[in-house]
Amino acid sequence: MSNLISISDARAKLPDLVDKVDKNMDRVVITVNGQPKATLISAEELESLEETAEILSIPNIKKDLAKSRKQIKKGEFVLLSNLK
Repeated sequence: MSNLISISDARAKLPDLVDKVDKNMDRVVITVNGQPKATLISAEELESLEETAEILSIPNIKKDLAKSRKQIKKGEFVLLSNLK
């Protein structure tokens, strides 16, 4: 969920906003003169977005993931316990 808040309100409520995005995984869009200028998100969400972007930047990853999903559905895999 995204919430719009003016920069002046964000300054006044920053500790509460930080708690909110941390606990609820909310996003707070900070506006200046009514225009969105920045978004406050939790550190956990940022890390997740960065990891996703890094994975998706690997060449052919989407094709490899689709192939893997098909193999799993067909039962074409080895359990980790069998590799040890």
